[in-house]
Amino acid sequence: MDQNSNSFDALGAGEHGHRPAMPWDQLLAVIRRTPQLSAIDAALIAQQRPDATSGVLSPFRTAGTPTWDGLHTVLSTLRRKNLLPTHLPQTRSASVMLTRLLTELALIFTGHRGEGPDLGVAAAESTAELAQVRFETECIAWLIAGRLGLRAAATGVLRGYLKHGELIPEFSRDRVLQTVETIEDVFGGALDFGTTIREELPSLFELDDSLAV
Repeated sequence: MDQNSNSFDALGAGEHGHRPAMPWDQLLAVIRRTPQLSAIDAALIAQQRPDATSGVLSPFRTAGTPTWDGLHTVLSTLRRKNLLPTHLPQTRSASVMLTRLLTELALIFTGHRGEGPDLGVAAAESTAELAQVRFETECIAWLIAGRLGLRAAATGVLRGYLKHGELIPEFSRDRVLQTVETIEDVFGGALDFGTTIREELPSLFELDDSLAV
């Protein structure tokens, strides 16, 4: 991934002399509701043609919450690609575990957990402030969750920052967008990822109707 082309960080700093960058909360809203496009493509279209995505695309339509079958497929894919986190979150809810897993992947892929895998994501600075780390990570997890059709509202720190944009800490728009795209690409893109997490694998044994409760 060419980190120098279409730089949203440069755009936000006014280095291109084009129209000012779309407010971050508005850009996130567009990206969340357009899983048919990559995060970067959705952001580019929103920035260049703000009305292009209005009413044309829609959120992920597959109904249902994540299943344990789907989550096991996600973990198997990460293990096969040597991307499985060392410490997995423990919970009885597949939805909660997936959300926590997305947060952990965000920390790893951005380099906030140390040197991350070489997947083309703009590496985080070793001197990054805790507020920056937390904001970038929460943006990434919240974006992907929304693009997968999960019921995940912005809460806590993220909600406060988006409501009061002037308080947002220094962060990299490029790193957030690149990480969202990279994580989704591991599973074939947002739409395939959303289908995978809802997998229901058939039982090895047929259930006798007379034994059904």
